[in-house]
Amino acid sequence: MNLEDTIYKRQSIRSYDATPLGNETLDEIRDFIDNAKELNPNIKWSYEILPTENISTMMRWKAPHYIAIFSEEKENCYQNIGFVFQQVDLFLQSKGIGTCWIGMGSPKNYKNPDDSQKFIIIISVGMPKGNLYREINQFRRKALEDISDKRDERLAPAQFAPSASNTQPWYFTHNDDGSYDLYRVKGGVLRSRIYGNWNKIDTGIALAHLYVANGDSFKFYKKDNPKELKGHFYAGSFEI
Repeated sequence: MNLEDTIYKRQSIRSYDATPLGNETLDEIRDFIDNAKELNPNIKWSYEILPTENISTMMRWKAPHYIAIFSEEKENCYQNIGFVFQQVDLFLQSKGIGTCWIGMGSPKNYKNPDDSQKFIIIISVGMPKGNLYREINQFRRKALEDISDKRDERLAPAQFAPSASNTQPWYFTHNDDGSYDLYRVKGGVLRSRIYGNWNKIDTGIALAHLYVANGDSFKFYKKDNPKELKGHFYAGSFEI
C-alpha cells in the first residue's frame, strides 16, 4: 500500500505485540526519517528510537519501540515536526507497522546530545495486535464544509488527518490565485493550555497529508500580512 492510500485506512494503534522489530526494519525506518520532506528546513530537529524501558507514559498500554522527537524552539517548530513525522506514520502503517502519536509521554534515562533542542513528543511503534487498518466509514471527522470556507474535495486528505483527542483544529480558506490559507482554531484558555502545542503539531500533520497526496505540486510558505480570521491563528499558506 502506498502512503496516499494509507491516509484513508490508518488508525492509531493502542495494542501491540511486545516483540521488537528487527534491526533491518529499524534501519529502514531511520532511512525514511532522514530523507523525509521538511516543512521548514531552517529548523533543526532530531529523534531517537527508544525501547519501552526508556519511556515514561501515562498510557496503560506499551509498545516495543517509541520515536522520541526533539526540535530547537523556533516559529513553526511544532508544525514542522507534525509534517515530518506524519510522513513517517504513514510510511510505517503502509508497511503493516502500528503507530500512535502520544502527547502524554516522555523519554527517561535518555538525554538528547544537542542541548539546543527540546523534547516535543513521542510516537509508539510496533506490530499491532488486531486490525491495523479501518474502513473509511469508521472515521469520525468533520465534514469538508466544516473545515473550509467552501467544500473542496482536494482538501479530503487533510480531513482524514489524526489530531489530539480528535480536535481537528484546522480550517482552510481559498485565495483567488488558487492557493490556500491554513488557520488553527484558538479555543478557550483551558483548550489552549491542554492542546496548544499539540494542535500546532496537528496542523503539520494535516499538511503532511496534503503533501503526500500532491507531492509534485505542494508548496508551503508564510505570508507577512495574512488575513485575520476570528477565533483562529494563521498557520501558513500552501499550493497543491
